[in-house]
Amino acid sequence: MHQQVVASNWALREDEAHPGTARRVLQQLFEINPASIDEAWTLADFEGCNLPGMTGPLTPMGWRIRVRDHVFTCFGVSCDIDEPLSDLVSRIEMAERGVRCTLGH
Repeated sequence: MHQQVVASNWALREDEAHPGTARRVLQQLFEINPASIDEAWTLADFEGCNLPGMTGPLTPMGWRIRVRDHVFTCFGVSCDIDEPLSDLVSRIEMAERGVRCTLGH
């Protein structure tokens, strides 16, 4: 019984942390803070958003490369621009706890 309570409390904390991490990621990458977060979004959904420190326009491919580089620089994880935000956020949270994982292709 005690393990169930601990497990459900842990799951609750994980669910509460996920949107907060997603919000932090979007703020850091694009300097935006959406009113709500849909974790099915992808980073590609934000294509065209200005990137901090960038001057001048980027091609779509250049934008994607810069975002991937920025994710790796800021969070230490690789990403696929078209993966769900929830997957990226999970890897970031694990990396922040010292767990390293890579994308499976």
